[in-house]
Amino acid sequence: MNILITQNKSIKFLFRIYYFIFLLIVLSVLTSLIFTNSFYQKSIMTKNVSINSSEKDLQISYIRDLQTAKSLLQNKLIDDLHIDQIRETKIIPNITVVKLPNDLKSIKSIQNRKELFIKITLPLIVQENEKLLSINKKIKSIKSNINKISRKEAIWAQKLMKDYKVDSLDALLINVDEIPVSLALAQAVIESGWGTSRFAYEGNALFGQYVWGNANEGIVPNERETDAKYKIKSFNSLSESVASYMKNLNTNFHYNEFRINRFVYRSNMIPLKGTNLVDYLFNYSIEDDYIDKVKKIIEINKFEDFDSLSIHQELLLMTDII
Repeated sequence: MNILITQNKSIKFLFRIYYFIFLLIVLSVLTSLIFTNSFYQKSIMTKNVSINSSEKDLQISYIRDLQTAKSLLQNKLIDDLHIDQIRETKIIPNITVVKLPNDLKSIKSIQNRKELFIKITLPLIVQENEKLLSINKKIKSIKSNINKISRKEAIWAQKLMKDYKVDSLDALLINVDEIPVSLALAQAVIESGWGTSRFAYEGNALFGQYVWGNANEGIVPNERETDAKYKIKSFNSLSESVASYMKNLNTNFHYNEFRINRFVYRSNMIPLKGTNLVDYLFNYSIEDDYIDKVKKIIEINKFEDFDSLSIHQELLLMTDII
């Protein structure tokens, strides 16, 4: 008997139940397929994000055991870094060379040797300056919202004041600021002999900072007097040397005039130039003509072209060349 045309109420009721169950099954299957497809699409998207992230990670090149100047010159990251392009665009990639090659002197071309030193040192100086500017900006933010600062911000500011040897936010703003790139680069050139000094390649010391006492983190100069106790401070990396140099200029009482005049320039929106501010570093060296020497290095090499450099936002990945 055909149940579709039967008049039996019991069979009709049973059919309706089966039909309802069948609809439920179909709906369940369809719903499952929809959600499965949605989940599949999400999985694909997640997978793509993961792939893109991995591809992005591939941009970070960790190059190890670059012991010679030749191997560094042949490194693609260094080879692609063009000084003239940096001067023109005012943008520099975020590359970190951890250590100088100990045979930098082996590069016969003086021009090539100088360019390699600039390629190594310039990014480090800009990186440290950007850190200082970021901290300076945060100090200004706290100062302008002093009645609303959090406990965490207060502790941070207090620690920073202790670190920079000051007792107010105003004094902190004077001390925490960038060092003109041209000035830092010129001093690195003089103090490290364009990266060829023993202190530079043995101890990553770019700025000839002295250290006293029984500290081990130093190199004894060959020409040091017999009764002298000082050493040339050494570092684990070139970045540490740059950071220490800037911290020295930003905290040492010998450079108070440097910091005050830098603040005056900054407050009057006058660009910070190495040839101007070096006049206040008369205590940096015992050489009588040191200031003139720094200015000459800046002018001959046109280092003030680098005073307004920034790290390209698309190149913020830190690349270590070891």
